[in-house]
Order: sequence, then structure tokens, then C-alpha cells
Amino acid sequence: MSTPTPSITRTLCKTVAVLVLTGLFMLGLRFSATVAGLVDRVAGTGLWLSVYRLAGASDATEQERLIVMAVALACCLLAVGVVEGTDRLLRRYRPPRS
Repeated sequence: MSTPTPSITRTLCKTVAVLVLTGLFMLGLRFSATVAGLVDRVAGTGLWLSVYRLAGASDATEQERLIVMAVALACCLLAVGVVEGTDRLLRRYRPPRS
């Protein structure tokens, strides 16, 4: 079954949705004490200490920068998953346009 080529408008809308959701997820992380506590616990594990050494993050500022980059990547991947999942659901329940 071949799928039609997505339009530029659809691609642009999905890109904007990913950017907005990434920002919202990061804001939610910033203002949620529960999630921020979880990130703090994960950032203190042995695995993260190994990541710090591997990345050359020797001081607190570099470690914080590495944590922010990891959070941004995780939020972006989550946003891509949400947008793609929503897109597939919409395509499944909406008949294709002629």
C-alpha cells in the first residue's frame, strides 16, 4: 500500500507541533517538583557520572549544561513520538481526501 506524499503544509505543521510540545515538556519539567526530583536522582547515578567523565564535564556548570542537553533531547524525542502517534491516529480515522 503506497502512502501519498505529505504536503509542505502538513510537514510544517508537524514541525511546529514538535517545537511547541518540546517547549511545553521542558516548561513542565521546570515547574514540576516531582519530575525535577526524578531528574536530580537520575543525574546523580553512577551511569550519569560515567557520562560526565566521557563528555569531559569536569565542573558543575558543564554538568548542568549536559543535563539540560539530555533533557532537551528527551523532550524532543517524546514530542516527536506524540506528534507521529497523533498523526497516525488521525490518518487511520479520517478518510483520505480526493
